[in-house]
Amino acid sequence: MKDVFKIFLTRAGYRDALSRPSAWALIVVNLGLVAGVLAWNWSVFDIVFLYWVENLVIGAINVLKMLISHPSADLISSLESRLSALESMDGKKQMRMVHLMSGGLKLSLIPFFILHYGVFCYAHGVLVFSMFSVHDAGDGLLDLTTVVQLLTGPMILTIGLLSASHLFSFFRNFIGGGEYRRTHAALLMRRPYGRIVALHITIIFGGILAMAFGSQLGVLIVLVVLKTVVDLAMHEAERIKFSPSS
Repeated sequence: MKDVFKIFLTRAGYRDALSRPSAWALIVVNLGLVAGVLAWNWSVFDIVFLYWVENLVIGAINVLKMLISHPSADLISSLESRLSALESMDGKKQMRMVHLMSGGLKLSLIPFFILHYGVFCYAHGVLVFSMFSVHDAGDGLLDLTTVVQLLTGPMILTIGLLSASHLFSFFRNFIGGGEYRRTHAALLMRRPYGRIVALHITIIFGGILAMAFGSQLGVLIVLVVLKTVVDLAMHEAERIKFSPSS
């Protein structure tokens, strides 16, 4: 998380982030949501719902990352040397995990991630509907029919564009940049949660602010811009985490 703050607080952090084509794709698509606010008169709930669906896209791409990840011999050796210093039982368990990282461990981690992340997103969806929507989620259940009805043409188009920006980063950075060789499934399994928590603390407080001002256009646009800035910082933090020197 310290890398995120470094990006926020330094000009060099933003300069490095903006040097990446995948970052510009993220910015263009995110700021394109302003068009949705203007052209389709989207409400606070529409924006927050869209970001909630984006969580599902991030989770699906993370499954692909876990599946493709294949840590290099150097990474395995580095992990082994660090863990060999641990004489505790936890250290020994982690050593066994290291030896399984490029193979069978995925068979258990991926289904577990899908289940755990799915429950996480479901609970977050109930919270989003309870706070921002006129649709009833007070019984603690998320109505799938209502979710499907919200997926109108403009909403599907925007979700497609958000998905395209994440896929662009996946192919350019994770595969093309060799990040899949500098990480492993056990680490990737935890990656989306911190990103989503940071983003949606921003989104929820921004959404509450927008509702307090009566969903004024200017406040909605500020919400979109604020989310874009946080998203950019988290994107760059991920690149730093998977860099050859880290």
